[in-house]
Amino acid sequence: MAVGLGLAIVLIVFFGLVLGFMVVQAMFAARKWRQVIAEGDQDALEEMLDQTFEGWRGSRPPKGTPPADWRALHTAALIAADRDRARVSLLVDPDVRVVDGRRTQVGSDRDVARRAAVRMVERLFYEVPHIHFDEVQVDVQTDYRDPEGGSRLVTLLTTRVTRERASFADWEHIDAPATLAEWRTREAADAAGLDPDLHALIHPDDVARLRAEREAGQQDARQQNGSRS
Repeated sequence: MAVGLGLAIVLIVFFGLVLGFMVVQAMFAARKWRQVIAEGDQDALEEMLDQTFEGWRGSRPPKGTPPADWRALHTAALIAADRDRARVSLLVDPDVRVVDGRRTQVGSDRDVARRAAVRMVERLFYEVPHIHFDEVQVDVQTDYRDPEGGSRLVTLLTTRVTRERASFADWEHIDAPATLAEWRTREAADAAGLDPDLHALIHPDDVARLRAEREAGQQDARQQNGSRS
């Protein structure tokens, strides 16, 4: 009896140590992510965003989420980002559901675009670990099919908002059109779409320039260290 009790105590202590080690390791890993991203490591930032987007794709939709909205969120693609800003694109389709055994369109692609844009903003501000964006932009596109049978990507809307402004949104009972009206939102007037790069928060060229500057700085540092040695 005493031997069994002693073995149980040893096992409890062992598993407690293992669990404690895992917690400490996770804390150090999180601190490292935050540090390198805050220092401007573009590769680390993009890797974290890729991991986060992939994790979202593998999660289950919240109850009541329209399937078209959930599919749109799964298409999230990073256009450009730095440690303070992020710009993401989404691809949407009309909201088609099975009603009374028949496929019925219950919402347009614009309806889905508005709802998905708002939810993506929420995710970028509150569900990306180790990154604290001050402002984000979401561009929403659809695959437009013309009468001649061709297709092309058309930007339906683009919206920009700061973290401070977004904090006033009622995330529990969201009204997408009203919320977007409070942000810097542009919607396409017709099938021609709009130019999302006009007055964009951040352009891919900006990130390329920042990356080049960082790599040049690292190269200079290596050369200086080499000359000292």
